[in-house]
Formats: sequence, structure tokens, C-alpha cells
Amino acid sequence: MTIDTIVTDLDDTLLDGSGQLSGYTLEVMAEVKRRGIRLIPCSGRTHASMYPFVAKLDTGLPYIGGNGSEIVGADHRLMEQLTLDVDLAREICAFLSENGLYVQVYTDEAFYYSVECDIARRYKQSSGMKGVAVGDVCAFLSFATPKVLSVGEPEDVLRLMPLANERFRGRATFTMSKPYFLEAEPPGATKGEALLRLAGRIGIVPERTAAFGDSLNDMSLLAFTPNSVAMANAIPELRAAAAHVCRPNTEDGVARFVAEHIL
Repeated sequence: MTIDTIVTDLDDTLLDGSGQLSGYTLEVMAEVKRRGIRLIPCSGRTHASMYPFVAKLDTGLPYIGGNGSEIVGADHRLMEQLTLDVDLAREICAFLSENGLYVQVYTDEAFYYSVECDIARRYKQSSGMKGVAVGDVCAFLSFATPKVLSVGEPEDVLRLMPLANERFRGRATFTMSKPYFLEAEPPGATKGEALLRLAGRIGIVPERTAAFGDSLNDMSLLAFTPNSVAMANAIPELRAAAAHVCRPNTEDGVARFVAEHIL
């Protein structure tokens, strides 16, 4: 396998079961960099939440956040950001809230939600971002946002996703990074589309790229290249679509695949 670019999701893919970069993964990715192979994280997290991991990886390269709504430079400044305008974001928030889901919106450095709750506290801890309770999110929202994230029971998320796609067809893109997340982004904000745009900037060639992921929001990412790799812990649809399946994230699956098949 002749690869000069590795593009990888973070949560449940490159990160281990504790949501961290293991020592072994950091060692392998340091060797990737030493050999001149590009490493590009590509996450559903916004860039502020990705920063601690990208800083540890020290790629010296752009990366992709917000499920493709953000392309971030090596200096960690936004090169490109797609957003949902205020009126549309309010409409999406209202639709999700009316259907019983917890809802939050984003600026570059913080996320905003209605009232303090376990969901918000867990998200603060896992994302490392500042979170602010604002009461009525729809009334509070006065800015364009790269993403609206909602949280609910997996069965409710599965039920609402096709309804949301139908209602907002052509105006917003909906995906899932976890079974209990339903995420709305602007049109064009998928990982695969963002990677295509970044490829035009820095010369990424699909045939020389390996892509790793685990969830529905990684489907377009893996479709970018014939060298697609799903995690053993990935959803069945992604495993079926991928050219390869590697060990789960709890066993350093990405790093072990890279060491065995790329390095």
C-alpha cells in the first residue's frame, strides 16, 4: 500500500476507549510524520475541541472539523467555515427541541444550551470546550453557527433523522457521529466534501490516501479513497462499505494498521 496521506476521525477511531491518544498511537504517528506522510485529523468536533489532540499530534498541517464545516490551518486558524444562518439555525433548533431533544449551538470557542444538565456537563468534559447555559436557545441565537447538535435516545435520533433530512432538504445536512447525536450542518459540510476542498488546496490524491472512521458521519470520508478502513467497532454499514477493517479503537486499531500496512 503506497500512501502519502492519512486522514482519520478522532472519537472512537484514533482516540482510545478513554477518549485519549495512547502512547503507542503517538509513537506511530510521530514515525508517520518523520517519514513525510501527511496526517490529517477529520472530526465531528469543532476546531476548538480538536485543538488539544492536534497539538499533541503536531502534524504541521491543516485539519477538518465540525463534520466538514471547518477547514483549519496548521496555525489553528480557520481557513474556511461554512455556517447555518441565524433564521435557519433557529428553525432547526425549534424542530429538534419540539421533538424532545437537547439542543446546543456553537461559536468558535464555546457552545450554548438551555439549562444545566447531565448532557451539557458530559459534553463539557469530553469536548474540553466552554459551555454556557442561555435559557431559550432559539431566542438567544443571534449569530450564524457551524453546527447544531442535538442529543436524544438512539431510537428517537433514528426516527427523527429522515424527518429532519426531508424538512430541511437542500438547506442543511444531517448526520450522526454517535447513536445519540443528531447533528445539523450547512450544505457542503460533510467530511468527504471538506476533504475534496482541502485536496484541491494541498494536493491530496485519493489513490495515495488512507482514511479511517467508525460512524455514519465518516461514510463520505471513506468514499474519498479506495484505501478506506473501518474500525472493528464501526457501525455495520461502514464496515460493509470499507475496503479494510482494522482492530477497534480500544486496541489502537488505526496505529496498528498504519504500522503493519503503511509503514
